[in-house]
Amino acid sequence: MATSTAVSYDGIRFASKAEAGFYIHLKAQEEKGNLSEIVTQPSWDLYACGHDNIFDFRPQMKIGKYTADFTYLDHFLEQQVVVDIKGQIPHTKPNGKRVSGGQGWTAFRLRCKILKANYDIDVEVVAGKEYTELYNKTVGVSIARKTTYARRKRKRI
Repeated sequence: MATSTAVSYDGIRFASKAEAGFYIHLKAQEEKGNLSEIVTQPSWDLYACGHDNIFDFRPQMKIGKYTADFTYLDHFLEQQVVVDIKGQIPHTKPNGKRVSGGQGWTAFRLRCKILKANYDIDVEVVAGKEYTELYNKTVGVSIARKTTYARRKRKRI
């Protein structure tokens, strides 16, 4: 399993280069006027009995929290969009074999379903590969490599 390298861009810490690259993409779209109100790491409380269910008199029980990578207001769709960046998304190959989504994919899908039931919010899952490349082009591959090298060197000591 490949691990992601935490990076900082524009004074914001991101869990991966893909997240930072997607942020760069969002800022470019914001400058064009396509979207606004970019929020990093928005979170929602998750409840077992549902949210605002007037027919259920049991007290709501908080069962967890979901934190997405981004939300933004899309001017064309005229709605708030919730985005989560994933390095590997499960899919089926042409030969019929299923490719795993990596560790934690089942828990992520469950959180998304609970979020939908509680708040009627759909989560858009985005593959991070192209945004990692965008980050490397924007920041410069040499700077990105130096940061990764410095991090590895610190771990060895």
